[in-house]
Amino acid sequence: MGEESDRVTDQQRMLFGAGFVSGVVVTMLLLAVSLVVTARGQASVDGAVQSALVTVGAGVLFAGIVGAGLFSLAFPENRTEVPVDPEQFGLDEK
Repeated sequence: MGEESDRVTDQQRMLFGAGFVSGVVVTMLLLAVSLVVTARGQASVDGAVQSALVTVGAGVLFAGIVGAGLFSLAFPENRTEVPVDPEQFGLDEK
C-alpha cells in the first residue's frame, strides 16, 4: 500500500505506550499478590516484605500515572497547542 498507511500516528504511538504501561501495572500487581501470598506465613521477614510491597506499590502508582497521561494525550482534543513565532527558529512563514 502507500506510505501513508505504513506511518504510525501520534495517537497510535501513545495508545501503544498506554497499553504497555497497563501491562506493566498488571505484572507489578501480580508480583505484589505473589509476594503477599508467599510471605504470609513467615513472620521473620515482615520488614523485607513490607519494603518490597511499598516499592511495588510506588511502581504501580508511577506506572498508573504515566499510563493515564499517555492515554489522555493520545487524543488531540486533550492536547494544548502552543503558538510559536517561526522567526525565533529561523523558519519562514510557509
